[in-house]
This record gives sequence, C-alpha cells and structure tokens, in this order.
Amino acid sequence: MKHSHYYVFAVQLKDPEHIRAVFGSAVVQVAHADITRGIEQFCGPLLSRYQVDGEVILPVFGRWQRVFGVKKASMRTDMQEQLPVLKETGAVMMRDLLIACFGQATGSRRGFDLIIAETESTDFEAVNRAVERALRMEIGTSQLSAAISEEGLTQLIDGGKLLSYFQPIVELQKGNIVGYEALTRGPVDSLAHLADDLFGAARYYGLTEALELACLRRAIAWLKVIPEPLWIAVNLGPALFMSRKFGQFIRSADVEPLLPRVVFELTEHVPVASLAALRAAVTALSSGGLRLSLDDTGCGFFDLTTVETMRPEMVKLCITVISRIDRSTEVEREMRRTIEAVATLGGLTLGEGVENADQAEILKRSGAALAQGNYFAFPKPARELFSQ
Repeated sequence: MKHSHYYVFAVQLKDPEHIRAVFGSAVVQVAHADITRGIEQFCGPLLSRYQVDGEVILPVFGRWQRVFGVKKASMRTDMQEQLPVLKETGAVMMRDLLIACFGQATGSRRGFDLIIAETESTDFEAVNRAVERALRMEIGTSQLSAAISEEGLTQLIDGGKLLSYFQPIVELQKGNIVGYEALTRGPVDSLAHLADDLFGAARYYGLTEALELACLRRAIAWLKVIPEPLWIAVNLGPALFMSRKFGQFIRSADVEPLLPRVVFELTEHVPVASLAALRAAVTALSSGGLRLSLDDTGCGFFDLTTVETMRPEMVKLCITVISRIDRSTEVEREMRRTIEAVATLGGLTLGEGVENADQAEILKRSGAALAQGNYFAFPKPARELFSQ
C-alpha cells in the first residue's frame, strides 16, 4: 500500500482475565479463536472501501488490531467524517460477536474499547504505540454510555419522553421551505439529551432499532399539525429498514396515510453487506408509496454504486463535502460531478450542513435541488415550531 497515512482498527477487552477466570483456560482459548475469526469476518464488509494491510494481529491476550488505508475512489474520501461511522458500526458488530461467543447474559455485558488510530507506519511497534495512545484517550467514552442505565433508556423509549426537533429543508432555486428533517433528543435535564449520547447508549445496550422506531413514531405523529404540503425526513438504519417490524409499522392505520409526506432517510449506521437484500426490501415496500433518501453519501458507507442500485428519490451530500466547497475548487468540481451523476439516475441532491451564503450559492449553481443547515435555521423543538 502506498499512502501518506495508515489507520489501525483495534478492539481491547476491558477485563480479559476475568473471562478466563469465569470460563477456564480451555473454553477461553476456543472462544478467543472464535472472536478472532469473527473480527476477521466483520472487518471484510466494515473495511470494504479501504485497502486492508495484512491480517488481524493479536499483540496481547484480549486485543485485536488491523491496519488499513485509503484507496483511490471516484468520490473524495474524508476520513474525519468516516472514522466515527466505522467506529460506531464496529462497536455494534463487536457487541453482537461477544453475545454469539458468550451468550446474551454474559456477552452483552462484556466491556470493550474500540478505537481507530492514525499511524504513519505499519511497523509493529509504531502501530502498538498509536493504539496505546488512542486507548488512553478513549477512557471515559464507554463510561458515559454506561452512566445512562439500560432501565432509564428503556423508560425513555417506551415512556414517550423523547423530544422531537426539526430543521428546515430549503428549495435552493426559490428559497422556500419544502420540508423538515426530524431529529431526536432526550429530556433536556438528562444525560441522554444530546443525540450522540442518546444513540451511543442505545448502541451500548443493543437498543438501536427500538430507539429508531420510537423516534419514527414520535416524528411522524407531528405531521398531523405540520401544514401540508410540507414533508419530513426521518432517519433509520438499514437493519431496521429491512426488519419485519418496520414493514408492520408503515402499514399501520395511523402511519400509512401519512407516507406521501415522509421521506425515509437511510443512514449508514451499519454497512450494507448486501445491496441486493436492501434493494429487495425497497422493492417490497415501494408499493406503499415509500420515499427514500440516502444520508451522507460519499462519507459513510454509501457511494454512487449504492445510489445506482437503490435509485433513491433524494441523495444527501455529506456535511464534510459542503464545509469545504467554498474553500476548494477541486471539491466543488467533484461535488458537481456527483450531483450530475445523481440527476442522471433520477435523483435530487440535498446539501446538508450549509453554514454560509457562499456554500448555498455554490450548491445552487452546481445543480443541487435542496439544502439545509444553520445558515437557513437551527434545529428547534417541535413544540416551538408547531402547535398541537
């Protein structure tokens, strides 16, 4: 590999010796080998967009590392945008792997730190130093997730205490509001108020799908007081999208009549291992008038190949691209090519994270149809925007 920078994906069990003490050396030896194979397997789809260097390395008992780098692609790769996505998704996969190896009761409670560290060399010692530094910085992140109890999170999800916020989506040519993106927060005075902490805790306890579905219910209920013909964009991950519970949800009597005013924004929380399966789910649901958008195209797991396969109504350019278009002519040219490619495939492009007039103007002249961001309006609580 020829890169100016390398990255190392690493998982460290918090108390590996405790597992050995509970299960015994013989069982743990087999389980450790199973975990190693499992990490090898999920690194395949997780790092499919990158150039992987070698196999998974085990420098010490309870730690796994794999080096990777960026390979040339048709769309600009912004690692600062992608690394959090890789980290969050890897944590979900690692949690599932531990449950598979040790069972729900024990595996779901096995603590681990997952980091992605930058390293300038693939030398064993250099990689280890990078991992050690990153692990020291990671201390406290999982503690915050754990500080939000599973019982407390479940009460938020089931008790109707989630708060809906909305940010306007603007038609660039006319400058008028055509819809809103629905966002969710926990109670203002709680540890789960910020979205990162709320969804981080859900991932920690394996409650992401339950939380996403609760957010959908909450947001769509607001359509009863949002003036027509305004529509809303609501977020969900591929796993929930392809689930039976989602199909049941959109066919329910109180939701199905509202579907023409809902755009389901597919996020990149979990990499799409099989686009064919996702496309099949879209086809199965399309008869109900389902409207689909792809979030963060080019910065997460979605690229133009995904757009060509899925043929969404809307494609959101990732916020990292938008933040640079007024500072780099090359980024603007690449964005324009992406917008043209999406239009050829029959989709509209939405630029999110617009912070100033220059960015809005560049998007407009580049052919983007829609935009959102703090330049137009900050997200506001639904109760401030709409009366019930």
